[in-house]
Amino acid sequence: MTPTDDRAGTALLDEYRRAGGYARTIFELPDKPVDTKIIDVLSAWLVDLETRWPGEETSGREMARLMITRALGTKECRKSVAVPALISQFDHAKQLSERTRWAAGNALYDIPAGKEHFDALAAIAADRGFGRSRGMIVTWLGKSRHPDATAVALSLIDDESVEGNALEALAKMRVQGARNQIEPFLSSGKPRIRQLAKRILDHDQS
Repeated sequence: MTPTDDRAGTALLDEYRRAGGYARTIFELPDKPVDTKIIDVLSAWLVDLETRWPGEETSGREMARLMITRALGTKECRKSVAVPALISQFDHAKQLSERTRWAAGNALYDIPAGKEHFDALAAIAADRGFGRSRGMIVTWLGKSRHPDATAVALSLIDDESVEGNALEALAKMRVQGARNQIEPFLSSGKPRIRQLAKRILDHDQS
């Protein structure tokens, strides 16, 4: 831990506790309940982490990012500022590791983000520059109940980094009329891919 890590970590916990939180360390944040005040504090820190915790992405700042992200991945955060805060982690200007972006996507899936965020999340899902870190956002398409979700997921089945996520989303949506696009996956070398393809085709009445 650097001196900057110590100062920023202390400031984060002090503000969190003033909001009513009772985690003793940053590592405990995901294990403690959240309410509106705590969600507001943690979301503001996540959005502005590079400013509030200046410098390079040290292991200390990355761990804080992960712990805040996991703390915000709960149903209490639905329809709150936590959702745009988590979406903000998918910004190419931020030099984040794959695991921290994946954690943000996983939190958005777990909450889950509502379909009012579809445009932002569909754009992330379609951005191949994010690689496999956007996998859970692709899977979220199956939860979104948005009329355009099927088209977005189908456009990603040729991307090996998220093909399983795209097929899982399509299976959840019980997509119709995609038999020609899905049948090739029945001969995949990956058992999970074959299983998902079979699930989709079992429900496809086309």
